[in-house]
Amino acid sequence: MIESGFFTSLIGFFIVLTPLIFFHELGHYYAAVKSGVCVESFSIGFGPELFGYTDKNNTRWKFSLIPLGGYVKMKGELINLSQKTDQNILEADTFLKANLFSRFLIVLSGPLANLVLGLLLITSLYYFNGRYVSPPIINEVLEAKPAKIAGIISGDKVISINKKKINNFSDIKNIVEKNPNQNLLFEILRNDSVIYANIIPDEFYEKKSKKILGRIGVTAAPSELITLSILPALKFGVLDSMNMTLEWLKGLKALLSFEVDKKDVLGPIGIAKISGSSLDKGITSIVFLMAILSINLGLINLLPIPALDGGYILLFTYELIFRKPLSGSIQLFLLKFGFLFLISLMILVTAFDLGF
Repeated sequence: MIESGFFTSLIGFFIVLTPLIFFHELGHYYAAVKSGVCVESFSIGFGPELFGYTDKNNTRWKFSLIPLGGYVKMKGELINLSQKTDQNILEADTFLKANLFSRFLIVLSGPLANLVLGLLLITSLYYFNGRYVSPPIINEVLEAKPAKIAGIISGDKVISINKKKINNFSDIKNIVEKNPNQNLLFEILRNDSVIYANIIPDEFYEKKSKKILGRIGVTAAPSELITLSILPALKFGVLDSMNMTLEWLKGLKALLSFEVDKKDVLGPIGIAKISGSSLDKGITSIVFLMAILSINLGLINLLPIPALDGGYILLFTYELIFRKPLSGSIQLFLLKFGFLFLISLMILVTAFDLGF
C-alpha cells in the first residue's frame, strides 16, 4: 500500500480531479459541436501546452502546465464585447452566431455533465459494490432520556412513527428532530410482537444550524451493506444525489451568512489530502469522492458569478428578457470582477487549508 504523504496526495488529486474536469469540458464540447460551433481547442489545465494533438476537425486537444481546471475555446467570443459587431459578418460556426438557445445549452452542458457523472458514479457504486444502510433498529438507549422512560430497549425495530412507515434509522432521526416536545406514537417490533410507545422528544439546541431539534436518546445499530439491482441502485443514486445537492445548498447558505467554520472549507490542498487518503483506502473510496466532487463542481459552476458558467447563463438570461445583450463594456467589467473574485476566493480557501 502507498504511504500517505505529499506524492500520494498529489497523485490522488490528479486521479480524482482530471476526469471530472474532462467530463465538464466534454459537456461544453459536445453541445458546441452539435450546435454547429467550431471548437478550436480542448485543454485540461491552463497556461503553456505540455503535449497534445489536433484532430480531423482541427480541434487541438491538449494538457497544459497548470492543472487547476480546463477550458474549451470556441471560435469567436463567448460574449459580445463590442456593440458595433455586425452579426451578419460572423462566420456560421462562430459561437456568437449560434442562436440564444444553443448558447444557453453550450454553457449549461458543462455543469450538467458533472451532475450526470456524479449520479452515474454513485449508481455504479451501489450496483457493483452495494449500499450501506442503517436499519431502523435501536442500538443503545441512554439513561433518563425519553426513549428509556417510554420503555424502549436495545434491539427494538421501529416499524412506524405516527403511522408513517420507517425504512431506515435516518427516517427516525428526521421525524424526531422535527418534532421537539411533540407526542410521537412509535410502532415497535420486539421479539416477533408489535408494541406501541408514546415518546415526547426533548429539546436540543444545535449550534451549527441554530435550530431547536428533537432528541429521544437512542443510537443506531451498525450499518449493513446490501446488494442492489440496477433500478434500486439508480433510485438511491438519484435520491442521494439530491440529498448531496441539498446539503451543498445548506453549506452555501451558511457560507454566505458567515456561519461556517473555516475548518469545513476545502481548497486545493484539502482536496489533495482527501484524495490521497481515498487512494490509500481503495477504489470504492476514490469513486465515492469523485461522485461528491463532481456534483459539487457542477453546482459551483452554476453559481451566477461572472467567469463561471452560471455567470454566462445570467448574461444570456438578460439578453433573453431585454432582447439584446448587455453592454460590452459592462460585460467585460463583470468578467474581470469575476476572475478577481475567484482568484481571491482561491487564495482564501488555500489559506484555510494551511491553517491560517
